[in-house]
Amino acid sequence: MSGRQHSKASAAKGATGQFTVTLFKPGPGRGVLEHWAYDDRAHALDEIGWIVERVPPGTELLLRDPEGNDLLRMARTA
Repeated sequence: MSGRQHSKASAAKGATGQFTVTLFKPGPGRGVLEHWAYDDRAHALDEIGWIVERVPPGTELLLRDPEGNDLLRMARTA
C-alpha cells in the first residue's frame, strides 16, 4: 500500500452518487467488498489506483457513470 491516504471528504463508503466504484470479492458469489461514490469522473479515476493497490488478487473493480453504464471493469492480478 502506498503512503497515500484515501480522501474521505471526496468519497463516502457505501454511498450512492454520480460516479461509483465497487469492489467485488474474488471467486464464486462475488459479493460486494466496498463501494464508493464520487461527484466527478476525474476524481473517481484518480482514486482507482489507490484502491487497486490494497486489494487481494482476483478482486474485481467496476466504475459506473451516473446513468449506470460501465466505464471500467478490471480484476486485480498478482
